[in-house]
Order: sequence, then structure tokens, then C-alpha cells
Amino acid sequence: RPLAHIFVASKAPWFEIRGDLPRYDAYPPGVDAPVLADPPARDPGGGRPRGSCLCGAIAYVVESAPLRCWNCHCSRCRKARAAAYASNLFTPADGLRFTRGEDHLVTYKVPEARFFRQLFCRSCGSPMPRIDRERGFAVVPMGSLDDDPGMRPERHIFAASKAPWYEIPDDLPQHAEYPPST
Repeated sequence: RPLAHIFVASKAPWFEIRGDLPRYDAYPPGVDAPVLADPPARDPGGGRPRGSCLCGAIAYVVESAPLRCWNCHCSRCRKARAAAYASNLFTPADGLRFTRGEDHLVTYKVPEARFFRQLFCRSCGSPMPRIDRERGFAVVPMGSLDDDPGMRPERHIFAASKAPWYEIPDDLPQHAEYPPST
């Protein structure tokens, strides 16, 4: 189980740290490791949140109001993000525009999955948004956002599949699978 929250001064503006684990702006005392400076804050882009990959080859802008924001605990999302869960922002399919580097996008489709695809940067491997035209929305990995989207996660989905070592620390609604009527 996690022992602390590190680099909390650099957390995403939409993410609220909960629970009673110790919090550190950098490494905890006793860890002698270099700390890299965060890049300078960016201009918020006229209220339209922007995002990019780690190496900067790919950039995008969310041009429509978000539809919803969920934390997904399914095994596919956990593995795709290499994390306890994925925080995903959903926007209309035509509400996402890549502004740079579409030629750097690589798609991986899980063979037996009807919808699940993972888009990532071919240079740095960062997960990137994917547009699902069949269902009419785009899925934006919130960790790739550079700006505050103005929306916070509203619920946990596929909570029955959560990582066995992770305890959900908040009181957001939890759904064992995909929520009904959404």
C-alpha cells in the first residue's frame, strides 16, 4: 500500500488529495534524489483546456464543455495508465482537436474488446485522448491535461475491479461496473 504522497506541490489542479498519508512537496526526508523544476505555468488558453504528451510532440485542445468525468478502476484502464485507476474526462467527439503531432499517435486495440483502444505517443509513450466516433465522445486521460478543465471526477466506475491494494479514499458514488443510464 502507498506510504506517502510525494510532489504534492506539482499535482494536477483538478485532483484533490484525500486521506491521512503524509504529504511532501518533493521527496520525503532521507531520500537523496534530484528534483527537477516544473515547467513554467502556461496561459490558460481562453478557457479551453489544453493537453500534451511528456515529450511535447503531441498537443490537443478540448473545445467543447465536458460531458462527464469518472475514475475508472477496470483492469484495462489500470494497465493502460499503470496506476490504481484512470481519471477520464469525456467530451463530445467533435469537441477535441489535436493541434500538433497527430502523426506521433499510435493505437493499440485490445483484440477481444469492442471499444477499448489505447492511444499513446510513439516517442514518449504518454497516453493520449482517443475519439470514439461510434459512441459520439472522446476520452481524455486527465493526467495529460496541461490546464484545469474546470470539472472534477464525479464517480468511480468498475469499482468491483479495483486494484486489491488500493482503498478508495473519498465519498464519490461507486459503481461495481458501468453505471446504468449513462
